[in-house]
Amino acid sequence: MKKITCSVVGARGYSGIETARLLLQHPNVRLTHCFATSDFELGSFFGSASLIEKANSVQCLPDSEILKNLTDVVFLATPAETSLSLAPKIIAAGKKVIDLSGAFRLKNNDYKKWYGFEHDNKDLLATAEYGLSPWAGPAGKTKLVANPGCYATAITMALAPLLKAGLIEESSVVVDAKSGTSGAGKKASENMLFTEVDGECLPYKVGKHQHYPEIVEALEMLTGKKVDLHLTTSLLPTRRGIIAGVYAKVKAGVSLDKVESAFAESYHGYALVRHGTVTKNPNLLSLKKVVGTGETHISYELEGGRLYVFSCIDNLLKGAASQAVENLNRIFDFPVSTGLTQLEALT
Repeated sequence: MKKITCSVVGARGYSGIETARLLLQHPNVRLTHCFATSDFELGSFFGSASLIEKANSVQCLPDSEILKNLTDVVFLATPAETSLSLAPKIIAAGKKVIDLSGAFRLKNNDYKKWYGFEHDNKDLLATAEYGLSPWAGPAGKTKLVANPGCYATAITMALAPLLKAGLIEESSVVVDAKSGTSGAGKKASENMLFTEVDGECLPYKVGKHQHYPEIVEALEMLTGKKVDLHLTTSLLPTRRGIIAGVYAKVKAGVSLDKVESAFAESYHGYALVRHGTVTKNPNLLSLKKVVGTGETHISYELEGGRLYVFSCIDNLLKGAASQAVENLNRIFDFPVSTGLTQLEALT
């Protein structure tokens, strides 16, 4: 079988490095090129001798060389404005794009308001597929996949089964989500210094987080239900991981068994999710048990008509790189977990 050629743009960033790491271990692809704004050696990011050896065969080039070295699939781990500029050119050359930025996620919202720039390619935006596995279907003819945001992934994975089954009051949803500092990327800023975040748990972008409209749009698209949720995002003093607390009132007659059945039905046959009650499955609440994997861990409890759901992911994997690989697998009709089963929790 001829291997699919891949490249990663933005390969020095956290998500780009993780994407490259996964592609180097994928049995059906060949990572041939990585691109960044400054000189780098891909092998310098890895500790494994076998990964370093594989990385040494990858050409690491400046961004100016991207369009001269196109591969079958190009992963854009770049700022949204950069993806907006590059994606049309890559697609026009007959290649496929998996975009890890937010440039093509929002269909019906104001990019100027949520991302700070005017979207100038509405035609391509309309054709972009929102790639959240397992909710997204076969993607064989897809030219452009918009990889979901990290918070949006954790929250949508928790809420979509409940809304699809009609178990919760749509107007009662409150989400309190917390992320490790790698979610902000590598760009230096004072508020991300160790001395600023250590010992803190600071809310940020209150009412203004760019993943809010993405969550609302995704849930309506996937379930047909409109949700007017409250969302708070906070920064944890840890490198990786997201834990999203999702709270809602259940509809009359809803039991914990019905909640469990909704998750079981939605994720039947999908190997990269684990779910269960908090009481019987306390490990599902632990970031240490999910960070380093491409899994989503969902736990829940029902008390007095109030439902408590917790969704945990690695923001750099299911929230970015491993989800991007799932989308690659869907495009080429591989099992979605191909190249991801070797991942283990970091502790």
